[in-house]
Amino acid sequence: MRLALRMVPALLWMALIYRSSATPDLRGLPLVQRLGLLPHDLSPEAAWWLEMLLRKSAHMVAYAILAVLLAWALSARLPGRTALRAALATAVLYAVSDEVHQAFVPTREGRLLDVAIDGAGAVLGLLLLRPRLPTGARAPARPQ
Repeated sequence: MRLALRMVPALLWMALIYRSSATPDLRGLPLVQRLGLLPHDLSPEAAWWLEMLLRKSAHMVAYAILAVLLAWALSARLPGRTALRAALATAVLYAVSDEVHQAFVPTREGRLLDVAIDGAGAVLGLLLLRPRLPTGARAPARPQ
């Protein structure tokens, strides 16, 4: 039961990723400009680079958060390092499924490069989390 409850945040985050992936023409730059964080009169080349940076950064952050949520959930049942490995594998498999899903969304594409970026984000998230997770059961003491 504890694992099931701990999985809820990760599953909700996965649903949010899925919903974002299902959105045609998803762009971050217009939002950032509306918030007044960037000028509206950027050159097309500058706008393209900033949009790319925003999208790829969002990929990394989303999958860093997913991997941390998964590791936290799985640590209820698995030792620390095993939970980290399982969380990374799950996040990367979800990234693959997300890119396949995007391939069927109008104006979106599924890209292997995005899976690599998602995986890198997951790794970074887990590297930040690793010192905070217990390493698991200790080996039994040897008799003297």
